[in-house]
Amino acid sequence: MANQIAVNDFADNPNLINVAVSRAVKKLIVVVSEGSEDWKGTNIGDLARYIQYNNFEIIESQIYSVFDLLYNSYSDKLLEVMKRSKKVSEYKSENLMNTVIEKVLSLPEFQSLDWVLHQPLRMLIKDPVKLTDDERKYALNILTHTDFVIFNKLDKMPVLVVEVDGHAYHANNPVQLKNDKMKDEILRKYCIPIIRMKTTESGEEDRLRQKLADTLKLDTNISEVIL
Repeated sequence: MANQIAVNDFADNPNLINVAVSRAVKKLIVVVSEGSEDWKGTNIGDLARYIQYNNFEIIESQIYSVFDLLYNSYSDKLLEVMKRSKKVSEYKSENLMNTVIEKVLSLPEFQSLDWVLHQPLRMLIKDPVKLTDDERKYALNILTHTDFVIFNKLDKMPVLVVEVDGHAYHANNPVQLKNDKMKDEILRKYCIPIIRMKTTESGEEDRLRQKLADTLKLDTNISEVIL
């Protein structure tokens, strides 16, 4: 799901922004995407322009996130990327993550790995004996799936589960947060590593490469992927 700021969005609520700004005692740090000062008609845009006008410290991040493309200000770039990428999901965030996985697994040290999208969780758990009643019910539900499973080509055993957590769907959804925690616990009980990629974070390629290297116990000094 795209992270797009509109005037009536939760993140642009003037009352919430006022509370956040007025509660700051020594320092206020506002994190926004590139081009936010051009968001016309939004409170976040007004705040960004106010900070810029008063010459407060502005730090340009040195790290990009693949999910930055989901914002309105990157819409043209997103279209370019989508034209070059495979459409494997109805969600743009999962299509972007699929591109990241494809590039990382193209590295020589990961040639033995492959990945699959939307694998039912019950196809990863052979014997649910370790699970509680609630965990068993959740894991065996046909609708419960992982976003991506990276597996070994030779024995088809799972190496890493990659979950894409859209902010709007996960951060403010108690039911989803409970399910996320349950899925994490189920995978932990069966020693299946998992990494969650939040669309509000960055450095997805580096994080995925490092997680795979750690999981496979590879040398961490691995080659870089060039976007």
